[in-house]
Amino acid sequence: MTNDETAAADRDPYLLAQVRESFGRVVYSHKTHEKQADLCFRRHRWQQAALVALTAVSTGTFLTAMVGVLGTPVLTSLVTSFIALLVTALSLSATTFKFSEEADAHRDSASRLWDVRESYLSLIADLMSGTASDAEVRARREELQEAARAVYAEASRTSVKAFSTAQEGLKDNEEMTFTPREIDLFLPAALRLDEGEA
Repeated sequence: MTNDETAAADRDPYLLAQVRESFGRVVYSHKTHEKQADLCFRRHRWQQAALVALTAVSTGTFLTAMVGVLGTPVLTSLVTSFIALLVTALSLSATTFKFSEEADAHRDSASRLWDVRESYLSLIADLMSGTASDAEVRARREELQEAARAVYAEASRTSVKAFSTAQEGLKDNEEMTFTPREIDLFLPAALRLDEGEA
């Protein structure tokens, strides 16, 4: 038996499984925060567009002229008041529901989780290649678990819709995977694995 075979036989068989499981959870959390940030940003854009449109429509002269042509002064007054009410409600909701800030918070969490995710990936590679001892892997695993815990402690809650969208992206759309050919196309020719196909 070679030294590498002896080292592989001496490895804790559950260590790789546990590190892979942790990696998978971080991958899902990272993608879910990305999707939640997208959802919040869309809500922010819709909120701002509606506010601008209603504010423009509610400028008295235009609205009075339009409704005055179509109806009575009482109807004009009611429509003008209703649109002003909508503008006020949207303005208040913009100060209460800060979708832009929420999107930024989720982007920050996703960014921090990306670093943890990539570190787990490196740890798995080191574990599988045998370049790190079980003790080194355990120490790095503990550091990564603490880093993930710190992100989760500060992270905003995500929605079921964000999780479902992340799940669809990861499982069905393969948003985190690349074929060897795709990776080769990202790299200069000298760093490609299969120059013949790329």
